[in-house]
Amino acid sequence: MGRIPNPTQLKVLSGNPGKRPIRTDEPKPVAASVDPPPHLNGEALAEWKRLAPELSRLGLLTVADRPFLVVFVEAWAAYRVAAGILAEQGPLVKSARDDGQYVKNPAAQVARDQADIMLRYGSRFGLSPADRVRLAVTPEDDGGMGDAAGILS
Repeated sequence: MGRIPNPTQLKVLSGNPGKRPIRTDEPKPVAASVDPPPHLNGEALAEWKRLAPELSRLGLLTVADRPFLVVFVEAWAAYRVAAGILAEQGPLVKSARDDGQYVKNPAAQVARDQADIMLRYGSRFGLSPADRVRLAVTPEDDGGMGDAAGILS
């Protein structure tokens, strides 16, 4: 199957490092509203409000992309819950059995699973440090973002 190609908008922002022709015939979904879906709340809603305006400004949030951003922000919210449990209980917890043994806290697996989802979906939007390194935003069009680190600040 091979490597999944970067979205055209990420290629444009990164200066097309592979120097391959940029497709002009690919579908161009309508830009999405930055308004969050009504079911989001708590951490997921806060993360949406933080990321959506910037992704929209960069041309990376379209109607077709909204579900992927929803998955990302919901994974973030679940990660935060799991990380809070780990901080409170620690990496080991007493087994549910009466043998007094310690086992790995199940919240550790939840946190790892959610981090995997965030890495997979976030890379599509250029949200990981490795993806952001490939982006090239000129000072006049960075919207005050400087070196593009504003996406995760």
